[in-house]
Amino acid sequence: MSKTITYYNSGAVPLINASELPYDVVNLAFLSSSSNNPFNLVLSGAIAATESSFTTNTIEAIKVMQHKGQKVLISFGGGTMGSNAYRSLSEDTAKLADSLASFVKNNQLDGVDIDYEDTAAFTGQAGYDGAQFLISLTQELRKRLPSPDYIISHAPQPPYLEQGGYMAGYVEVVELVGQEIDWLNVQFYNNPPWSANPDQIVSSYLNYTKLPNMSPEKVIAGFPVTQNDAGSGYMPVQTIINEVIKPIQQQSSLGGIMNWQFSSDHNGDWIKAIAQSLNS
Repeated sequence: MSKTITYYNSGAVPLINASELPYDVVNLAFLSSSSNNPFNLVLSGAIAATESSFTTNTIEAIKVMQHKGQKVLISFGGGTMGSNAYRSLSEDTAKLADSLASFVKNNQLDGVDIDYEDTAAFTGQAGYDGAQFLISLTQELRKRLPSPDYIISHAPQPPYLEQGGYMAGYVEVVELVGQEIDWLNVQFYNNPPWSANPDQIVSSYLNYTKLPNMSPEKVIAGFPVTQNDAGSGYMPVQTIINEVIKPIQQQSSLGGIMNWQFSSDHNGDWIKAIAQSLNS
């Protein structure tokens, strides 16, 4: 069954509203490294009351969503984390996994989403090996967050999954630890030639499902809700349905659809249309 997934980063729309919308998974964004100590993980954005604690409204919304059967994950990383922090973290992935797993368990969450965007580490320019970091981190996390009790997802950009590409570090990741990853939220935006290119998205999506340890159930296609949510890659929701979802469904099954970001879908019209399409 196809999943619907969102990222919650802005307080423009209350998080509790997600409990009334057809989302299967809500990723709370973000938990990341502090500027002075990479192993000191800090919360940011609308979810945070302090650097280490959720707001009261966040806590209440998590409980309500979980009661309704929705899964709530903490998303680690994001576009603002850079090579310096990751290089330090790569020296002790067990310590990082301890911190992430403790955060998940202490806050009674359903798992962790790894939003890793350090492209330089896949091209030999970051002073550490990005693929090896992700492989080791995933292994260490799964020891502490066993399946099926906890979810581990990743959110790679499309070029990370292109076999033979110069930044295709995730091909090695899924080959070695894909069995430990529940699914990939692939960011089909801010990444030409995939951005707003349905034919390219469909073709690549189908290829990604055939990578080692991957399957249609483990690949999620991600899109921005509005033009303001991405530098490139916006498509109207009906274009996504008619030119991405339906063509994939005609050739394969579809793991699901992810969006960035929750607060931009003020009335829930975007996700309602997507969910109806996935279930039709």
